[in-house]
Amino acid sequence: MPVIRRARSSPARDRGRPSGPRLERVVPFRFSAADRPPGHRDQRLYVDHVRALHRAAGAPDPTEDLGWLTGGPGVSYHDMVRVVVERLGDDLAGIDLVVTVDVGPDCRHQSFPACLLGAALPGDPLVLGISEQGVAGPFTALRIAHDQLRAGLRRRALVLVLEQSTLPPDSPGRPREDVAVALLLGDGTGPRLGRPEVDVVGRAVDAVPRQKAPHAVGPPRVSGPAPAPVAAPRRPGAGVWPALAHLMEHSGGRPRTADGRLVIAERDPVLPYACRVTLTWPAPAREPGPSAGLSAPSLPEPVA
Repeated sequence: MPVIRRARSSPARDRGRPSGPRLERVVPFRFSAADRPPGHRDQRLYVDHVRALHRAAGAPDPTEDLGWLTGGPGVSYHDMVRVVVERLGDDLAGIDLVVTVDVGPDCRHQSFPACLLGAALPGDPLVLGISEQGVAGPFTALRIAHDQLRAGLRRRALVLVLEQSTLPPDSPGRPREDVAVALLLGDGTGPRLGRPEVDVVGRAVDAVPRQKAPHAVGPPRVSGPAPAPVAAPRRPGAGVWPALAHLMEHSGGRPRTADGRLVIAERDPVLPYACRVTLTWPAPAREPGPSAGLSAPSLPEPVA
């Protein structure tokens, strides 16, 4: 269950370490058939590709009824990249590292989102693509970006998480909608990004009995940093990141925590991955006068 919660402060452990890059913006996108360019798209190559894969696996042929393909939104990663570049505009200036993340195949399998995005940006950014890591994909991408920026090898990075829903009905973990999340990293404003951790826990989460988690989101109990579920179901890659975008947008740029630290954690429901990263906001400037009491963390409502 993905969570955002307060981090326990450890100044002694962190003292003397170089600061990580800043998470400048987190921008969510939702797509519809209107984001698909007009005109007929020949899907024969895609249908042949899907049919060959299922035949090799001995699985039923999902192309006997193509309603899921012809009646679906049909928004490909290619379409998403075009929209993201258009909407972010000047925010992409100076990007010299691009990492795309997807967790499933594309309904336009002839193109690769990382290559398309790299070609759409000015300059000659380093381009990488990560796929089939489930919810660990964004954490892996952020770890690559963190290390590159912290070492001074790159100045600004874009991590783009992509999910598209026009897939065969038997696709495991098929997303319920077409979404993307852009994470911009650099030396601007925003929280410091700690080095993301991706641990192999030995077995998938579904193999471990779990208690039913509450759907409501609220501040942690006074007695400790209780986790708060925030990610919507059937977001196999985007996971908790749209909720973080909501938090950053509606918290005035800083969550109401005592030390400005938040932990973002995910457990993949199928793959044996447990992930974690800490964000640290700079301390606010003190105003003269008596100090005010600290408020409990302000967390977003669940993403619908």
